[in-house]
Amino acid sequence: MPTIHAYDGYTSDNEQLNDLHAAQPSAAAPGQRFASALACLGAAYALSWAEFALMLAIGLPGDASSHPLAASIVSRVLVGLLYACVASRLQWARWLTVALGFLSVALVAPTIALQWHAFPAGAFVCGAALVCKLAASLYLLSPMPPRPAIR
Repeated sequence: MPTIHAYDGYTSDNEQLNDLHAAQPSAAAPGQRFASALACLGAAYALSWAEFALMLAIGLPGDASSHPLAASIVSRVLVGLLYACVASRLQWARWLTVALGFLSVALVAPTIALQWHAFPAGAFVCGAALVCKLAASLYLLSPMPPRPAIR
């Protein structure tokens, strides 16, 4: 067989390189994961306020004066500030958010079945917030995009 016919079925190197580049993740992938993490954190934050509103709607347990209402509000505001620090791409805030996300899933998820028997709407909102926190924690484990340069 002559050499000229030996490479008839051979694909060019450019086609193979194009296939290789298509299989690799793009450079925008860290930015997309970070945006998804921020969206999940925002949803979890909104759901925590919805859970607070449901708590107020069903009434405070026991004596209303003994319930830590101010602490519930302050804790949600502090978590919102933590999420704002994550959005600013501060590494300590990222890792604290990941740790708190996994810790809240580990501690609260086993109680959802009991919450379902007492108040199904509250359990649904709490479970949805946990799913958002878990997703955000998993997204934040991936490398973060660099900060944009300040001009």
